[in-house]
Amino acid sequence: MKKILVPTDFSKNAYAALFYVTKLFSDEALQITILHSFGEEVGKLTSRVDIGRSDNIIEKLYRQSNEDGEQLVHKIKLDSSKVAHNFEVISTPATLSKTVNKLVSTEGIDLVVMGSKGRTGAEDVLVGSTTEKITKSLEGCPLLIVPREVDFVIPSNIAFATDYNDFYQLSKLRPIVRLVRQYNSTLHLVHVGSKSELDTNQQQNLEKYQNDLTEYNTQFHFISKGESISKTLHTFIDNNTMDLLALVYHKHAFLKQLFREPVVSRVGKHTHIPTLVIPIKK
Repeated sequence: MKKILVPTDFSKNAYAALFYVTKLFSDEALQITILHSFGEEVGKLTSRVDIGRSDNIIEKLYRQSNEDGEQLVHKIKLDSSKVAHNFEVISTPATLSKTVNKLVSTEGIDLVVMGSKGRTGAEDVLVGSTTEKITKSLEGCPLLIVPREVDFVIPSNIAFATDYNDFYQLSKLRPIVRLVRQYNSTLHLVHVGSKSELDTNQQQNLEKYQNDLTEYNTQFHFISKGESISKTLHTFIDNNTMDLLALVYHKHAFLKQLFREPVVSRVGKHTHIPTLVIPIKK
């Protein structure tokens, strides 16, 4: 049984992520753990009270979180009634990023799924600060970021963004391969830049990808850079009706630019497909 971890702040954005993943894997039973961290609330409330009262506050937050969790499970079961997923709720005063990584390592989580922004998410950013923090700290498990506006569609066309500075054996990157095989998807490798401008290393990596993906329906795209890498990618996604964007993330990856740029470019306004981020150690 595939194990999915869905952090939540009980916002509509978080619910969209939970609903999307129940549909994405509707053909198999999932073990879905819904995680709520109220660590920030504890910090705000207990900084002004004595220790005895802070214990009462934590108990109250546990109770509230568990009640909200029960209501959430009831709602998602109604909304995904034809699917035999198993749901559990975990509430914790520990920080979200720390708890997520702990559960990934101890529970064998296969996928973490988050809304792109939380309850207070600004419209002009691609992802909220919490989701960005998880993206940077997550180890050993892919992260699926789901925008609130998304309507579930079968991921028939999956865009994989690459700068060709590195080669990753996509045929062994299970999160992508599973979806491609399950939905018979076309995999689109997208490079912002000209093919003729690839250096020797990039050209060799392109050839490696071509050889690695012979058994899949694959297309290679080279697109001219517009205002920014992120806007260029999202314009391509819009114009070519992509259903999912996949990226490999490591500390030196060009993906980091995608998180810096949107704060000023307001690219989040038209980001309406999920993004699958696969962390790889370098």
